[in-house]
Amino acid sequence: MLFFVIFAASDLLAIFDKIAYPDVNSSYYQYAYYLGNSLYVLAYFMLFFKMCQSINFKYVFKNLKVHLFVLIVLDVYLIYVLYAIEQPNLRTNSIYFLENTYNIIILLVLSLSLLNYFYRDNEKSLFLFFGVLCLVFSEVIDIANIYISQSSLLNFLATTLVLGAFYFFYEQSQLSNVSPREDKYYPHLKP
Repeated sequence: MLFFVIFAASDLLAIFDKIAYPDVNSSYYQYAYYLGNSLYVLAYFMLFFKMCQSINFKYVFKNLKVHLFVLIVLDVYLIYVLYAIEQPNLRTNSIYFLENTYNIIILLVLSLSLLNYFYRDNEKSLFLFFGVLCLVFSEVIDIANIYISQSSLLNFLATTLVLGAFYFFYEQSQLSNVSPREDKYYPHLKP
């Protein structure tokens, strides 16, 4: 729930900024940029923290070693690619730090949601993964829209993916966290 509130606050701030302060060179715009992106990072961190609470990491480290290794390699590669795309446009170290923190946290959330699906193997975790996947694709499209080529189609696709993500989050919130497997054979699963 906290994720939705903080994410919505950052989105509302972005909408307000576009209407009230269209000049991107103003000092207010720079302040709003840092505040908005910091709120997004905080929102994703809240989602990450909530998912961490529901996973038995002993089980993950013991039984999902290959999955974990592949996800780490993939995350490092994606962070490198995103950095290569953004790097020519990053003017200050603080923007560099904020953008990299942002990219790292969204990829951590994506990886953790996939591990959560592997761990739980139920419909609720699948919907959570689809929601996070839509959000991450939306963020990657936003990066392409901002740093490569601005396009109304890319903006529309990113917005559609965010709406799809919140649909999946809503659907997963209506489901119980029950595994299709028998609990006596999988005692590591927490309800």
